[in-house]
Amino acid sequence: MSRARTVVLLALAAVVLLAAGLAVRLALRPIPGADRPAPKPLARLTEPPSAGNVPGPARAGALRVPCWGCSPEADAWPVRFRTDLDLLAPLGDGPGNAALWLKDFTPEVGARAAEAKEAMSRRVDGPGEWGRILPPSDPLLGEAEPWTTQATMRFYPEVFPIDGGATRLPNLLLCITLGRSWGARAAASPNAPSAFEDGRRAVRLGRLLRQDDESIVQDLVGLACIRMGAEALYEVAVHRGDHDLALAAAIVLGEHAPQRLRTAQQVTSISIQPRDGSRVTSGGKVEKIVSTARAGTDRRFRQEAIFQLALVRVFAGSSGVRAAETALDDLSRDPDPLVAAAARWSRTIDPAFLGEQPYAGDLAKKPAVDRIFGRLALRFPMLRGLLPGS
Repeated sequence: MSRARTVVLLALAAVVLLAAGLAVRLALRPIPGADRPAPKPLARLTEPPSAGNVPGPARAGALRVPCWGCSPEADAWPVRFRTDLDLLAPLGDGPGNAALWLKDFTPEVGARAAEAKEAMSRRVDGPGEWGRILPPSDPLLGEAEPWTTQATMRFYPEVFPIDGGATRLPNLLLCITLGRSWGARAAASPNAPSAFEDGRRAVRLGRLLRQDDESIVQDLVGLACIRMGAEALYEVAVHRGDHDLALAAAIVLGEHAPQRLRTAQQVTSISIQPRDGSRVTSGGKVEKIVSTARAGTDRRFRQEAIFQLALVRVFAGSSGVRAAETALDDLSRDPDPLVAAAARWSRTIDPAFLGEQPYAGDLAKKPAVDRIFGRLALRFPMLRGLLPGS
């Protein structure tokens, strides 16, 4: 298994294995007694982007290595890079929303979903341990480049509505393939004039993917793109003797694992996990879920806690149910419209739906780990090929 693929898999597995009760997996099945309409196709974007201006990296100056494991304030840190990523790859100032281009490749509803699938069939083995990448001259890489010069990438609610556990995700397999392909191209040709820019494209793509702060899975893919871009920049900088850039890239790389592990820790702390075929909650667990939903350091963890409150309505005792419903009523009026929309979904979803057994059919016959990964691959088709058994 390639290093790039392994890192992404571990990033996902850390969350999935430690939080097998993620409510989003339950939303895979249709609500009993309800006929969900077929998703409407999204209109294809036909206007080319206005390429933005991308400034050069900021001057490093004195750098400090953030200590995620020893700083007394670390528990209160948002799960974000403490190091200024402008040292590696500042964002461009393009006026477009890069999500409008990527949404065309979304499975089921994207006007170019078939093109994305065909692009995956063009992948080749990358250099070293980079894994499967698009060929260096693939036209999709060239088409994607100006979109990485835009200042924003917002899927929610500009492209996709918030629909609780059924909230749609972009084609994350395409996203990570683009980031990996640019990183591999830079690492394979460190003397090429475009080597630094290829690494920076991967970093910028990751930064853009993390702007929504809505989905844990999307955030992990963005984090992986930043890691791959930083790794490519480090290799090119070392090859060219740019010690300042190499040091900045090394510090950024050192912050990747703490964020992945902190994500697992955060999700574990608010997850209702299956035990002996049932789901149980304690008062302390409910209090933690409520506190995270109300005041988590990152919106994506607040959203996950809100989904977990829907499960609390089903599996907790009467006091837990009251606490969950009171919190959801309050959060339905949250000033953040995405949080409010998620809270309304969790407050109104049919408890009978959430109370069903999470595994059915052939998945129920598989070992527990395979069931978890299988559910995730079914729920997020764009991740098939990144997960075992998918």
